[in-house]
Amino acid sequence: MKRIKKSEGLLVMFLMLTGIVFLSFYATSCTGTFASDNVNDAYELRMDGKADSALVLLNELIIAEPDNAMAYYEMARTKKHLMLGGGKYQIGEIINNSSKACELAPDNLAYAFFDANAKFLDVYIDMMRGKEELGDKLDLSLASFQKALEIDACNTSMLITLTEINSMLPSELGGSRDDAIKYAGLLSDCDQIEGLKAYAFLLPEDGNLLNYWLEIYDTYEADVIISEELGRAYLLEGDLDNGRKYIEEAISMDSDRTSLYIDLGRAYMMKAMENQDHDLGADAIRMYQKYLSSNPDATNPMKAYLYRMIALTGKRITGNEELANNYMKKQEEADPFCSRAFGSPSTNLFIPPDQNPVGDGYYSRPF
Repeated sequence: MKRIKKSEGLLVMFLMLTGIVFLSFYATSCTGTFASDNVNDAYELRMDGKADSALVLLNELIIAEPDNAMAYYEMARTKKHLMLGGGKYQIGEIINNSSKACELAPDNLAYAFFDANAKFLDVYIDMMRGKEELGDKLDLSLASFQKALEIDACNTSMLITLTEINSMLPSELGGSRDDAIKYAGLLSDCDQIEGLKAYAFLLPEDGNLLNYWLEIYDTYEADVIISEELGRAYLLEGDLDNGRKYIEEAISMDSDRTSLYIDLGRAYMMKAMENQDHDLGADAIRMYQKYLSSNPDATNPMKAYLYRMIALTGKRITGNEELANNYMKKQEEADPFCSRAFGSPSTNLFIPPDQNPVGDGYYSRPF
């Protein structure tokens, strides 16, 4: 047997390692994604309250690996994180990054889901500013939802959102009741109970959402989705007691739905602000704290958002300056870039970059 010289052995080892790296690169890059530790490092930085540092790392990574779809996706999410925290980033920059991720990895559901919602958020912002020409932006958003549905034809969140968009927009702005009916039907075929959520958007103008869910509650067997939606309907009516009753019933059926405590907190907070009711403000704080105690492993950005909401409630409603100051300090320590919006940020913004999204909120309802 031929003896291999030390220098030759090092060369062989180098070539073997190079081959392993190359095979790993090929296996991940053929779908346009990279399982890069650097992307995960950026994500961990963001979860540690350092979204600005995460962005620096992602910029460097994209320069080094311009075909890294996951890096573009995480950059889009990081910029949205910073935008919600009052940063300088605009929705257009976020869409540029999410669209690039989709271009590089067209079969990735997480990227497609984020991109479609980002594009509709752009439309929604224009609507809130009173713009009446939604045209191209709306078409682009709807086309992106369609592409996402090609990846997952029974995706509940996308089918409900498409039903909602087409039902809430008048035809002159691009809405289509026929399309709304189509998407509600598609969701019902996939999951009858989820389909009921979509059909709720098709109620006539004089229809009553609370009566709709009360009838369903009395007709169907006990179901977590029905209890949750009935609770939401009561919250929309301003009936906090019954809203809490049925939402807590839903949580008792499915402990993974503790984020509903955040909706309860926001409902109490809205009512408290409307009436300057200290007791309701205290109830809001209890609901936020209930979520935190139920989710000790929640991400820092979500904790920071809730710390901020507790601080604002304490300062503006209950008059508890000490509590407000303590929780504002906790918010700054957990994530100085946390969302300044009243609405709860989507938990999908904080899941690891290699996980698929689950659920999302409504555009036309606060709950």
